[in-house]
Amino acid sequence: MAVVDEAPLSVVIAGGGTGGHIVPAIALAKALTKHAADVRIVGRQGGPEATTVRAQGIAFEGIDVLGFRRSVSPRNVLAAAKGALATGRAVGILRRARADVAVGTGGYVSIPVAMAAAMLRIPLVLHEANAIPGVANRLAGRWAAAVAVSFPGAERWFRAPVTMTGNPIRPEVATLDRFAHRTEAYDHFGLEASRRTLLVFGGSQGARRINEAALGAYERWRGDERLQVLHLVGPKELPGAEARLEDLRLPEDRVLWRLVGSTDRMDLAYSVADLALCRAGAATLFEIASAALPAIVVPYPYATADHQRANAQPLVDSKAVVLLLDADCTAGSVGELVDDLLWDESRLGAMSASIHEFARPQAAESLADVVRAAARR
Repeated sequence: MAVVDEAPLSVVIAGGGTGGHIVPAIALAKALTKHAADVRIVGRQGGPEATTVRAQGIAFEGIDVLGFRRSVSPRNVLAAAKGALATGRAVGILRRARADVAVGTGGYVSIPVAMAAAMLRIPLVLHEANAIPGVANRLAGRWAAAVAVSFPGAERWFRAPVTMTGNPIRPEVATLDRFAHRTEAYDHFGLEASRRTLLVFGGSQGARRINEAALGAYERWRGDERLQVLHLVGPKELPGAEARLEDLRLPEDRVLWRLVGSTDRMDLAYSVADLALCRAGAATLFEIASAALPAIVVPYPYATADHQRANAQPLVDSKAVVLLLDADCTAGSVGELVDDLLWDESRLGAMSASIHEFARPQAAESLADVVRAAARR
């Protein structure tokens, strides 16, 4: 009797708008392709995710969507019209792909794909990165066959069966040993092995509040030859930050301060760091956890339902991170916290061990298992 080869699983993943949605989508796509799945990612037409996804060798399809405003606005009429057209395009994408399963990782770009999957009776899997789900996943949850979450407690928002997988992150960070790559990291960023390193960053686009507070602490640290700062300010913020730093610098300064717009080597940025000052997005928290990197976290206060503060709370409770509210993020508070932590070997070691317990290096594979199971059902 002849053996017929089983066709590879066809998966369409929708997500985009921010790195918090597209990074898990890419990590999941890579995990699925290890098992010979045919995967494509749907994102916002004209968005930065198109370049990011294609650079990873993953098929990309764009749809034209516009986010709704929470207040009454003429823009919402246009958003609804675009949403209807995008749903029609999503139906076409799923049909052409002969999709066995669709996945949404959040963001308004995932709603048309979720609706199209429901119309075509294709199983839908959702991944929720944050402790409190966003609007897109709450809406799409009514059609979901299965849901994967990153934080305990998020399951209460969904009716479908829920699996806690953690948040898929970049493969090079998921199993990172930051001490094994330090020499390469020092060379890559032009830093010195004899100094302690503070890593400052605010996500893929930077965070102005954190940038201003860190640069405001320059005068406090200008004479400290033990300290160096790797400051990822965000591409749009770099010119202004460079001008500010040039105004602050004096010939006799001893602190080493490296300004970078963005980097595609976050694995090396984590490797060089002894302490981080950062936001509390899900991707950031799971990446610093995998790197066992202690941190001062400043939740973005305007995130939906204050979800970044909810993300950080389990790590605050276990003393893995120190919480600094955005309203309190000033040059003085940042300077005091960094000075208290960066030179305290015992406390840094305890924070490093505690945050590493939060890591989920197999999150992408666990989510891929949920997707394959939903397709089989």
